[in-house]
Amino acid sequence: MRRRQGSAIAEMEAGQDSFLDIVSNIVGILIILVMVAGVRVKSLPARPKNDHSSTVQTLTPQLQQSLEIFTDKSETFKAAQAQIMEIGDEIEHLQGLTAARTQERYELSALIGALQAEYDFASQNLSQSEKQALELQQKIQEIDAKLAELDRTKQWIEQNRPQATVVENLPTPLSKTVEKYEAHFRIKGGKILHVPLPALFDLMGSELRRQLESGVKQGEVTGTVGPIENFTMPYRVVVLTNVPIQSPRGVTMGSRIEFAESELIPQNDHLGETLSEALAPNSSFQLRLRSYRQDLHTITFWVYPDSFNVYREMKKFLFDRAYQTAARPLSWDDPIGASSEGTKTPTQ
Repeated sequence: MRRRQGSAIAEMEAGQDSFLDIVSNIVGILIILVMVAGVRVKSLPARPKNDHSSTVQTLTPQLQQSLEIFTDKSETFKAAQAQIMEIGDEIEHLQGLTAARTQERYELSALIGALQAEYDFASQNLSQSEKQALELQQKIQEIDAKLAELDRTKQWIEQNRPQATVVENLPTPLSKTVEKYEAHFRIKGGKILHVPLPALFDLMGSELRRQLESGVKQGEVTGTVGPIENFTMPYRVVVLTNVPIQSPRGVTMGSRIEFAESELIPQNDHLGETLSEALAPNSSFQLRLRSYRQDLHTITFWVYPDSFNVYREMKKFLFDRAYQTAARPLSWDDPIGASSEGTKTPTQ
């Protein structure tokens, strides 16, 4: 800072010196002109003391012209001399002002240097705690600015918050294969209908045993059982004769039936209870549900594409009562059925 101030002062002093040099040169030129005029006056011829009349009479026109020129030059000299005196006074006045301004600049420079020294000394002696307080104050201001920005952002979010959509979700444990008993229900057209699948399989087994006892031949056997609760079940099995069969007495030769496929055909496709009817205390669904145990039975639903919303409500209802549930999605053209190439129901 002091270096910049010193440089500025030096530049100002150099400008003043150049101005004084110019004024001095002008004064010198004027002095030289005055001296030249004086020399020319001295070179004129002297006039005789006693022959005034003859001198006056013998003045030639050329001398008369020279006299007039001298007279003009004298007037010019007097005017120039007066101007030189005025310029000298002005120079003295400017020199006085320059000296005063220079002294003021020196004093101001000295004052600035003293203030800078005091500032440097105060900065060096500033305690560490005060420095930390200043830094903390700056950080507080920055944090306040950030908080104000966050408040504005929060207000904007609250004003432009979209309408929330509530999605209800039930806990979904890992699925496992049903190893115990299943109770089957169909959900189609929004209606819930019991499916007597175990009873139909028991009836098919009894009929096949009778056929074996009557000496059925080897090959493919088809048949239909039912109706039971609005459903009949066509089936297809394969009878194998003279095949090894494991028995308590060991391996013996005999006949064995291998299941191929079956499907359930409803006699009336519009039977069943609506969701509100099924959840009523004395509904057909509720009465059947009371005969199933939570630790033994899995409630399996055969669900068609138009009834998944009903299935979700039924799953929630059974979840609240600690029942395990399973779903078998079907397309519109698929009947409820079983096959030797099928899979067991996964439960949750």
